[in-house]
Amino acid sequence: MTTRRVFGFSNRAQLNRALVDALRASVSGCETCRDIEKEVEPLSDGAEYVEAASFPGKTIQKLNAHFKFHWKDEYELVDLAGRREGP
Repeated sequence: MTTRRVFGFSNRAQLNRALVDALRASVSGCETCRDIEKEVEPLSDGAEYVEAASFPGKTIQKLNAHFKFHWKDEYELVDLAGRREGP
């Protein structure tokens, strides 16, 4: 999962294809994964999650903790905050 915080905008996370596939495979046995799967927006190369101020309990940090719980060494969070985007 990749995140980038931009001042004045909602925090967003990009889930790569492998993470989306793992999430979908887990929905049958995990209620939290079912809830997360409903909240992500499918993209051609994975999915996007946007934190909503109206749901303060559903943060990127909580997604990160849940994904680490499930996939331990196979999962990594990459925070791109502070990195400049290419031209």
